[in-house]
Amino acid sequence: MKIVLTFFLLISFKFSYGQNTAKPWAYWWWPGSAVNEKDIAQNLKLYAEAGFGGMHIIPIYGVKGEESKFIPYLSPRWLEILDFTCKEAKKLNLGIDMSLGTGWPFGGPWVSPAEAAKTLEIKEGKITFKPTGQKVKRAAPGGEGLVVDHFDKLSVMKHLGKFDSIFTGKNYGVRAFYNDSYEVYGANWTADFPSKFLKLRNYNILDHVSALEKKTTYTATELRIRADYQETISDLLSSEFTKPYAALGAKHGKLTRNESHGSPANILDLYAITDIPETEFFGSKPYDIKYYKQDEDYEEKRFGKPNWKVLKLASSPAHLLKKPLVSSETATWLGNHFKVSLSQIKPIIDESFIGGVNHIFYHGVPYSPPSEPFPGWLFYASTNFNPQSHFWQELPLLNKYVENCQSILQHTTADNEILVYLPFHDLWNKPSESVKLIDIHNLENSGLFTPKLIKLLDLLKSKGYQFDFISDNQIQQLKKNSDGKFGIKNFTYKTLIIPEIKVLPLLTLKKLESLKRTGLELIFENKTPVETSGFKDFDENQTEFEKLKLEFYPSEDVIKSLQKIKVYGEKISDLGLEFIRKTNKNGPVYFISNQSYKFEKGKISLNKDFTNPVLFDPLTNKEYKLDQKNLLLNLPAGKSVFIYNKKEIHTPYKITENKNTLDLSKNWEIEINSSNLKLDTLGSWTNLSINDIAYFHGVAIYRKEFSINKNLVKNDLELDLGDVQASAEVFLNRKSLGVTWSLPHKIKIPKNLISENNSIEIRVKNTSFNKVRKLDKEKIIWKKFYDINMVDIRYTPFDASIKPPQVSGLLGPVILKY
Repeated sequence: MKIVLTFFLLISFKFSYGQNTAKPWAYWWWPGSAVNEKDIAQNLKLYAEAGFGGMHIIPIYGVKGEESKFIPYLSPRWLEILDFTCKEAKKLNLGIDMSLGTGWPFGGPWVSPAEAAKTLEIKEGKITFKPTGQKVKRAAPGGEGLVVDHFDKLSVMKHLGKFDSIFTGKNYGVRAFYNDSYEVYGANWTADFPSKFLKLRNYNILDHVSALEKKTTYTATELRIRADYQETISDLLSSEFTKPYAALGAKHGKLTRNESHGSPANILDLYAITDIPETEFFGSKPYDIKYYKQDEDYEEKRFGKPNWKVLKLASSPAHLLKKPLVSSETATWLGNHFKVSLSQIKPIIDESFIGGVNHIFYHGVPYSPPSEPFPGWLFYASTNFNPQSHFWQELPLLNKYVENCQSILQHTTADNEILVYLPFHDLWNKPSESVKLIDIHNLENSGLFTPKLIKLLDLLKSKGYQFDFISDNQIQQLKKNSDGKFGIKNFTYKTLIIPEIKVLPLLTLKKLESLKRTGLELIFENKTPVETSGFKDFDENQTEFEKLKLEFYPSEDVIKSLQKIKVYGEKISDLGLEFIRKTNKNGPVYFISNQSYKFEKGKISLNKDFTNPVLFDPLTNKEYKLDQKNLLLNLPAGKSVFIYNKKEIHTPYKITENKNTLDLSKNWEIEINSSNLKLDTLGSWTNLSINDIAYFHGVAIYRKEFSINKNLVKNDLELDLGDVQASAEVFLNRKSLGVTWSLPHKIKIPKNLISENNSIEIRVKNTSFNKVRKLDKEKIIWKKFYDINMVDIRYTPFDASIKPPQVSGLLGPVILKY
């Protein structure tokens, strides 16, 4: 399909410590590290031309039959290839990040059993331990081995030392180091844990072995000891692993990206340590956008529902500490292989932006030799964004959209007025067989986000309130700015909400009392906490806790309490609109996205005042001057815009009313797969009586002619294509009107292009799933990968031939509005 790009060039800003960050980046898997200079150069050129900003190298398991090409990880040849890749990428203005290991988590052949992750055992009332035996998942040749003990700095430093020596010998042109989600299963001990515990908690854990035994019930004292144990694990993951990892990056002038989720820690503190907190948008979800399709094979009950709260876990520390970048592993298992369309990807990117993400990493781009036949080399758990993808030709349009958005978002500061305390101590004081991991893939089953907390957070969001999460450690760093607002480095906060919780550390309560005296408004939801945390000196501390509690009063209505202190929600939430409010040197900046049917067009009001309001459409890259006193918005479900101040824009924003409609849904001709047919009605082309049509992947051309009374055409027209599977380029009277790849599938028609009698041609491309059905039916061997090979979205062996054909083509209804 020929793509007509109508976008104007938008300058991509660069941070002093980054490069090309406005453009989307991607995970770049190297299967078996079976790469070579010629193919890397060709791939990088294609990536740059498609609008990528950079790639993140992750070596993984290899391709069967390609063993002679495998390059052992960190071997001289592998480092030679790394050097070439960084230099070639630089020529193309692409950045390169890399994982410090293959697959995930950190580990490798250099990790001995003594340095490997350990699990606690209690035998005859005595504590012992053993290696978990976990090996690096999805490891590449030369990277196989045990997972490192994340709670022991010496073991961690030995692992990091491999990379320290490499980058000391030659400072390869890598922008950032990367650590993937924790996923160290069963690890809950380290060899000198008792001494570390004693230092941190000031008592001997070996005197309380019974508290660590797996039981169905625990005494109140045992629960406090177990919570101390869990807090120590959290502290060690910070001091023994995350801080040394961040220090290594700083030593070599590299940024550090870190996925803190999945770990047994207060992940707000871990996210705060590295340069770029990274979250993940995992799984498929339904959006209340007309014609949006969730993958029917996705098991929400098993894998969870992608959740905006997950995004805030990473963006909140970034906002507090004024970190410019928040990244996200984006589109992991969005749909089954070969099924995902760009129209499914855009809403999750918009939701990511609303959650505070501004540095998108697609998940991802499998390295595949250009000579490899379709479908090429693939990764088992992603949406394929490489040149073999069915949407590769349209991908520059999505990439430009992301660049347009991130060019703004990366140069704004969060404008949140509310902090919400996350109750990790409540979580840690609940009975559990082992350490509690924060599973962001299924956040609402993690134990941290209780039904009561979810209800509060959903209430705040529904009432138009923006907020950031905060930890105990971060509360200790809060201070008052000269303008009376609070923060650590970003001083925008007016109030801190303590949800209805049971346990709050005495030190946190003392700090809250101090902050209250300096003017921070505190809201305790429903009741004040019941008790302090910790086993050591509990009775003495609880007495002080009870006395100090008298300084605070609970709120039975959090919203009324917020309004009483003049903190108001944005009214656009009442219209069903999603948003993030930020600021730049010119004033407020709103990114507004419509992901529901509730609103289409009308007047809106915003809390912040504008002097020269401008609406920017990142899809068309056009700016329009808004009426300061009458903010009108035409934003059907699926669309997003920015509103900000800018003096130089003079083109007024208008909402035209096209009251006449012409239904073009019937009597089309279709040219497809060397066949020509007449269609009485529109529907999936897989139902047509054409040989092998259920296996067809490609472009079908729809044609028809229509007449219109030009005297009734007063404004530009709008062509609504309805349901399109999966993208379409529209021609009117042989002139291209552009490509529609996102919802809603509507095309603007300039009124001067319309005639009394018109011809229309719509070139529709489907996804490649139906083509793969034929490959699998004919037993063509393309699933030739080691390790997990190819599984489907339910982690069972992928076989497209047993699935029905995917709906394809122009489904309509096609309506012309004029």
